[in-house]
Amino acid sequence: VDFTGHISDLTAFTPHSFKVLQGSWLMHCQGDFTSNQCVLEEGLYADLTSCGCSLAQVKSLKPIKYVFEEPFISLFALEHCEGRELCLGDAINSVLNKDFYFYTQSVWVKSGLWIAYEGSNFLGRQMLLEPSEISNWSAFSGWKMIGSLCPVKQPSVYIRIKNRAQGEYLTVTGNLAGMRKISLCISPYNGKNTQVWHYCRGLFKSQTNDTYLDDIGGKETDVAKVAVWTEHGRLRQKWKTNKNGTIGSYLNDHLVLDIKGGSYCDKTHIIVNQPLEGELTQKWDIEIL
Repeated sequence: VDFTGHISDLTAFTPHSFKVLQGSWLMHCQGDFTSNQCVLEEGLYADLTSCGCSLAQVKSLKPIKYVFEEPFISLFALEHCEGRELCLGDAINSVLNKDFYFYTQSVWVKSGLWIAYEGSNFLGRQMLLEPSEISNWSAFSGWKMIGSLCPVKQPSVYIRIKNRAQGEYLTVTGNLAGMRKISLCISPYNGKNTQVWHYCRGLFKSQTNDTYLDDIGGKETDVAKVAVWTEHGRLRQKWKTNKNGTIGSYLNDHLVLDIKGGSYCDKTHIIVNQPLEGELTQKWDIEIL
């Protein structure tokens, strides 16, 4: 049986093995005593034990939405996100090893999606964590501790970025042979690589000339020009999508992509600006290709 969307009730069909062809899925299992979550990433799962739902029945399945931001999480030794802090951006196979020996009392998921495991080495019960502050981990999860953590694997994808106000796409224009003669604007759909972007780990890479979306002024100020430039690893090339539809800069939490506007010839060019409530020129839809 093939699934492409949320299945809330699997009582009529009881699966015992899975092959995930694309993306990641969240599976809810019900055992004799406790409910459990399992995250299935791309690959083959020969039985329920390999999924992490041993001796349980699968209740539901749903695809995990793609998140366009880098994963960061903080663990705290006291409740209410206080006390000693352990900041993570990558997987850790043992929070309780000799280097950390960290008993988690509260959690702040700053960005991205994470899988928490009750045991070390990514074993035991699992839980999918989305951006939020969890003031009391034991009360929230029913676990005594977190044993290991890893961000949900999200493969790089090809996308188009569409502005909600204008219905047009983020486009690279100008003389593509010269870096300083390239412009970034919005324009109607053209079916070309000038409107196709490759997203991976916070970077939006143009498929036209292997350049990256860049706040080229490099300043933490609004109304700064955005263009494309060769990769240099600085924060001005790092971006994330927000729940309200804006695309924010890692350079400054209070800057988002916007259209310059006005009546001059560069009115369709792209800038970073202070977020304004209800401003549709700052809202973007990501179309995964």
